[in-house]
Amino acid sequence: MDTVLGYALCVNTDAYGNLSLEPCVSAKPQDLSKTDWIAAAFRALVAGGPSAINVEPLAKSLGVTKGSFYWHFKDRAALHTAMLDHWEKIATDHIIDDVEAHGGSGRAKLERLIKHAVSAAPDAYGGAQAEGVLRGWAASYDPAGAVLARVDKRRRAYLSKLFEEAGLAKAEARHAADIAYLSSIGAQNTRASGGKMDRPATWSYLLDRLLAEA
Repeated sequence: MDTVLGYALCVNTDAYGNLSLEPCVSAKPQDLSKTDWIAAAFRALVAGGPSAINVEPLAKSLGVTKGSFYWHFKDRAALHTAMLDHWEKIATDHIIDDVEAHGGSGRAKLERLIKHAVSAAPDAYGGAQAEGVLRGWAASYDPAGAVLARVDKRRRAYLSKLFEEAGLAKAEARHAADIAYLSSIGAQNTRASGGKMDRPATWSYLLDRLLAEA
């Protein structure tokens, strides 16, 4: 890095190997948060698959140069780790916290959880297709696969707990949890291909059937 008239300059290399000096960022690095980069990476994942999670196109989409990326992340692998950690927090931890904070009966908690399940991810994170696409990424990228396996286990355990609270015996609650969770994965995969089959009324009907013996 060099400086000219007080501005930090970085050496950039284009696709043909040509070198140029540019301001390291077009905005102060701290103007973009770590979450801004993570959200941009999810949008890229949904739009173009795992190969689209690259520093240069992400920086261009955010209106900055690569220096801003390195303010927050050591390398692309660090961004991947941050994406997966962030996804677990917002798509599992925060949802469980919300359901528990509102309390109520097991049935009431399940109903609230279903509302989260049928709600698409915010557009900032790639929208309705985000989680289905992430599952596809996990099939070919071991770190994503490991996080997904942990998340799936946690979600199934929480669902089973709620079905028990709603009146099912432990074994029945596990079966009900698996049916509900596998249904949600099917809905995510449908979203990933641009479809939508997870109407709230359908989920309510499924919950009624699963709790019929409670």
